[in-house]
Amino acid sequence: MLYWTFPFAFYFAHLSSLTNYLFPLFGFVLGVKLYRNFPTLYVSNMWWLWFVTPEIRRLVDYQIGFQPVDPIMLTPYLVTGLAFFTVINYLPELRRKTLFPMALVVVGIFYAYVVGMLTAGFMPATYGLLNWLLPVLFGLHMAIRWRDYPQVRRTLYHTFVWGTLVMGGYGLIQYAHPLPWDTYWMTASKLLSIGRPEPFQVRIFSTMNSPGPFAFELMGTLLMLFAGGGFWRIPAALFGYLAFLLSIVRAAWGGWFIGLLYILSRLKPAHMVRYLAGIIVIFILATPMLLYKPVYDRLEARFNSIENVKQNASYQARTKFYEEFFLEAFETPLGAGIGSTGTAARLGQKGHVINFDSGIMEIPYVLGWAGGTLFFLGTIWTLISILNNKWSKKDPFIAISSGISLAVFSTLIFVDTLIGSTGMLFWAFAGTAIAGIHYRQAEGMKND
Repeated sequence: MLYWTFPFAFYFAHLSSLTNYLFPLFGFVLGVKLYRNFPTLYVSNMWWLWFVTPEIRRLVDYQIGFQPVDPIMLTPYLVTGLAFFTVINYLPELRRKTLFPMALVVVGIFYAYVVGMLTAGFMPATYGLLNWLLPVLFGLHMAIRWRDYPQVRRTLYHTFVWGTLVMGGYGLIQYAHPLPWDTYWMTASKLLSIGRPEPFQVRIFSTMNSPGPFAFELMGTLLMLFAGGGFWRIPAALFGYLAFLLSIVRAAWGGWFIGLLYILSRLKPAHMVRYLAGIIVIFILATPMLLYKPVYDRLEARFNSIENVKQNASYQARTKFYEEFFLEAFETPLGAGIGSTGTAARLGQKGHVINFDSGIMEIPYVLGWAGGTLFFLGTIWTLISILNNKWSKKDPFIAISSGISLAVFSTLIFVDTLIGSTGMLFWAFAGTAIAGIHYRQAEGMKND
């Protein structure tokens, strides 16, 4: 608890410059302690770091000035990276049928890392490697530690309920009355897609850096709310769904709907009716806010853009990108290498940064034919194995974990959702589903 309060104490004491270095240092030390002695709390703490670290970064930037590269943002990567030791300690486990596909993904990523060091340089390639590799390693960590499944299941549910409540509630405050550090970030970062730093003009990004990562994070946390009960689930769902809509990220809306359809298809009829009734209740409670004119006008315009998709500027820009870059993405046999695209490329010397609106395009461009084949093969193999498993019909948490992974994967055409914070959702819950399957199989063998 002390760790999570000191950045705010330092802010009010005007010592935020120290937070720049102490937050990642203390975060890593705490992560090591939890990883070794309290493995389920390690998982919860790791997710909280992904949820709120960008907000802590904004507090620091507001006090000491905007930093394009901020050491605070390394904290969730450092703590997530401890999963590497799980994989090393249980390396022979990767030969198991359920884990082998994820091992193929790791091989594909390391191939592209070697290429990236040669083409983009050591620093861009290594920074990019964190985004590509760590989510997969954490998924393997979850799958390998399948014996912890009952405790992890409870911890994940409570973490995601409170995470949804905090991120959703803060997002609504941000929408109605943007706070100074948020408006400063919107101006300093020059993110044009984030809206204007004025009341009811913000596309909610809550504790994240931008609306996209926030919406995808909430896409997963909102689906997780189907996994249990309790009072706090109701306000979490109410705040969460309102903030989710006001992020105005259509791809995340579609992914949530696909994940929901899968989850409902795996549930027993009685559970299905209960969950649908819960959605209706949340919708009724949210109606007064949805009918408020600034909210209604914003959502109406966004939903109309779905109906008139061919006239939508975002659709036209994405179509143009596909037309211009399609051949280049698939005509690079060796691949451009990790570190050649996105934020990582800014650390290089070339100065030419390619940002992708499609994971289907970025993966073959970065990983090449060999690495891309291994990556796609391992990813699709993993997804099919968890979606079609019989245990997802017997254990709702396995179905929900699989549904979250499916929701993330379904949006791959719009953005590369298999890396970074969205990649954490895909791989962590694919690993959780595998852990649940292993646990149920072992439990079934005991009962035979």
